[in-house]
Amino acid sequence: MKIEKRPNSGLTNAAKRNRITLRSVRVPTIRYNGFEISCSSVEEAAALVAMLESQEAKKIKRGVQVQGLNPLFSRLLGGGVETSQWTREAFWAFIEQVGETQKRILALLVEKRKVTDQEMRKALKLESNQQLAGFLSGISKQAGAHNIPARSVFTIENESESGEVKKTYVVAWDFLRMATDQNWPTE
Repeated sequence: MKIEKRPNSGLTNAAKRNRITLRSVRVPTIRYNGFEISCSSVEEAAALVAMLESQEAKKIKRGVQVQGLNPLFSRLLGGGVETSQWTREAFWAFIEQVGETQKRILALLVEKRKVTDQEMRKALKLESNQQLAGFLSGISKQAGAHNIPARSVFTIENESESGEVKKTYVVAWDFLRMATDQNWPTE
């Protein structure tokens, strides 16, 4: 912010007035777990990042799997025991129970890691997100039937742009790792 004094004019109290010119200020923004956090300074942003990393490290040391965190990165942060809901048997039992369309959704997520709703509808030849939601719900229900949280299969990121909500589906690291270990999907 720059403060400039106005030249003295003959008007009453005119000499006491200041003109404030605001320059374009770039506010540091941090994205974390689907939220955007605006900070007032770079120092504040650095402190926030340090605090978040500390919390993530504590979760990992307690053996809590942090969703969306790369397993290698988790080991570097403090490396507790990594836990997973997925075993070889649980993976294949789950895959055998889901329908063909759900298998195609999961295969697409494993292949691309992250897929927008539009890309997924196009790949599955669906007309609406409502139709897609039915298939995704089926995946979540089958995961629950196997005592596996739906978040251990995929997560949904919502982004609002010009009043329009855009959904992105992201494969969970544990599911991705198990699918890769089991060489699934096979061509």
